[in-house]
Amino acid sequence: MGGGYFLFEAIKIEVKAKVGQVLLKYAWNISLKDNKPNKPWSSIDAMPIFKLEIPKHGISQVILDESSGEALSWSPTFHQETYLPYKKKITAISGHRDSHFTYIKDLQIGDILKLQDLNRNWYTYKIEEFLIVNVKDGISINHNNRLLLITCYPFDAILSGTPLRYIVSAKNVDNVNS
Repeated sequence: MGGGYFLFEAIKIEVKAKVGQVLLKYAWNISLKDNKPNKPWSSIDAMPIFKLEIPKHGISQVILDESSGEALSWSPTFHQETYLPYKKKITAISGHRDSHFTYIKDLQIGDILKLQDLNRNWYTYKIEEFLIVNVKDGISINHNNRLLLITCYPFDAILSGTPLRYIVSAKNVDNVNS
C-alpha cells in the first residue's frame, strides 16, 4: 500500500497535466468561438490565454493567464508582469520541467515556436539562445519582441525549488498573421 501511494505521488503531476490539457483545449476552442476567455472548470483560478505550438516536436499546449501554483499544476502559464505578443516586447511563459515542459531540454537553436492569442492571431518565433540564470541574482533580458519559455533547472534535479532557471529565448520572426 505504501508503494502504491508513492507511485501515485510520482505520477500525479504528469497525469494532472495531461488531463488538464484535454479540458483546457476544449475551453480554448470555446474561447475562440465566443471571442472571450472561458474557464475550463469553475474552480480553477485561471483561464486560457494562448495556444503554444512547436511543430518540429509535435507540441500543442494551452497556456493559462495566471501564474499561480494551482494554474501551473495544470498547464504552462503566462507571466502577467510581461507583455502580450502584439506589444512586441517580452512575453514569458513558465512550465514544470517534469510535466508540461519535459520537452524543453530537446529544443534546439532555430526551432520554430508559434503562439496563438484569443483574437486568433499567430505569432512566430525562432529560438536564438538558451540561458541558465539564478533567480537570486535577478533576471534581466533587454531584448524586445521575444518569447521566453522558463522552467526549473537542472532537468534531472531530485529536489524541486532550485534557484536556477532554464530559459529558451526566441525572437519574433514575422508580423501578426490572422
